[in-house]
Amino acid sequence: MWVFTARRDEEELEEKKFIKKRIKQLKVLDPKIAQNLSIFLGSFRLPYEEIRRMIMEVDEEQLTEPMIQNLVKHLPEQEHLNALAKYKHEYASLSEPEQFGVVMSVVKCLRPRLNSILFKLQFEEQVSHLRPDMLAVSAACEEVRKSKAFSKLLELVLLMGNYMNAGSRNAQSYGFDLSSLCKLKDTKSADQISTLLHFLAEVCEEKFPDVLKFVDDLQHVDRASRVSAENLEKSLKQMEKQMLQLEKDLDTFSSPDNQDDMFHSKMAISFITHTQTYTLIVPDT
Repeated sequence: MWVFTARRDEEELEEKKFIKKRIKQLKVLDPKIAQNLSIFLGSFRLPYEEIRRMIMEVDEEQLTEPMIQNLVKHLPEQEHLNALAKYKHEYASLSEPEQFGVVMSVVKCLRPRLNSILFKLQFEEQVSHLRPDMLAVSAACEEVRKSKAFSKLLELVLLMGNYMNAGSRNAQSYGFDLSSLCKLKDTKSADQISTLLHFLAEVCEEKFPDVLKFVDDLQHVDRASRVSAENLEKSLKQMEKQMLQLEKDLDTFSSPDNQDDMFHSKMAISFITHTQTYTLIVPDT
């Protein structure tokens, strides 16, 4: 019994020494940040200098989207990296997360650099996601603008509206909001059986049969109607914001301090390509 108790006390003492040693080793980083960074680094098992090289050279054969995402997530703030740089002469006595910080502290504007690389890695996927929606919306808009049958239909709706509003302030209007088309089915006759939409259809069938062919002109409208304008606009604005940030980063890295820094040379090519692609899917920008 005494032997068991003594052994347990010894183990607890060693554990306390280990904890104390670990805390002592942390010169700058918060213990939680250091722990999460340590777990992340352990999942890759790469020399820190190799990770730095991959980032400096924008090595797309080694860098992956999940790796950059996690690195951005667990990366210490720049002020902490700057503080760790002062401990480079005490490298051996530092904990592994802080050793990593020392190695990475020499990389200029590390976080913006990583965000730009991440944008480069994600760009094609973003475009592949947005292109079908953009093409559908663009095609639908073009069809609506060019369809003579649909234009004639709108003329008839305007004529009906002006007739119904005769004598009011809305009489003799020169146009109307397209959202008003949805009200055609809600405007009922005196007997509450038929609607203004029914009346419009009857007029077209009897006097303007060619107008009913407008559906054939609007092949992409149904597909475009399922696109969320809000989400599409949000995604395009985010992509535009990232491209503007990349342009700023290219200015920042236009004169590399290190001959191994290939960010500007590689990302400049990507920026030109991304700009051309973005212009193709958003032709009005």
